[in-house]
Amino acid sequence: MRRRMIVLLALILAALLGWRMLGMDRDEGDTRTVVDPRLDAYARTVTLTTTNADGRVSWRVQSPDARHNPRQDSWRLISPDWRMEADQGAPWRGRSDHGWIGDDDTRARLRGDVVMTRRIPEGRTRLTTQRLDVKIPERFAETDQPVTMTRPGLRVDAVGARVWFDEQRLELLNDVEGVYDADSP
Repeated sequence: MRRRMIVLLALILAALLGWRMLGMDRDEGDTRTVVDPRLDAYARTVTLTTTNADGRVSWRVQSPDARHNPRQDSWRLISPDWRMEADQGAPWRGRSDHGWIGDDDTRARLRGDVVMTRRIPEGRTRLTTQRLDVKIPERFAETDQPVTMTRPGLRVDAVGARVWFDEQRLELLNDVEGVYDADSP
């Protein structure tokens, strides 16, 4: 019995000494943090705003998670909600799974479950796609992906779209098929 206790104590002592020796090359205040070398800033609950030459807000995006890439001088956003102002009428509002804002704040890319909506007198216009490239100062967006546009009484499916926010114009590019309910208001 006594021999087993001595062996057990020797094993515990060896384990403690080994643990201590492995940690001796580290300072007490040394913290090991893995940092993505492509990032130089990380922010939570962010709002980015761009204005036009007159100082009016033209684009505003909010995201719960934003990461800045210094190589591209760009922001990567998680679950962004955005608003694009129009010269007349209601603004376009949107959301997506991911977003990217370019180095000069003039370009944006929205990816994954992109949804754009705009209030109209009849109700709401809604455009959905998987990718949307936005030119912020021009208030223009386009995609080459499948899109669905709905509004009261109308559903149109297409491949590719262009949106001119100020002109309140939407152009559907290819394979356009629609269903119109003549009884809707």
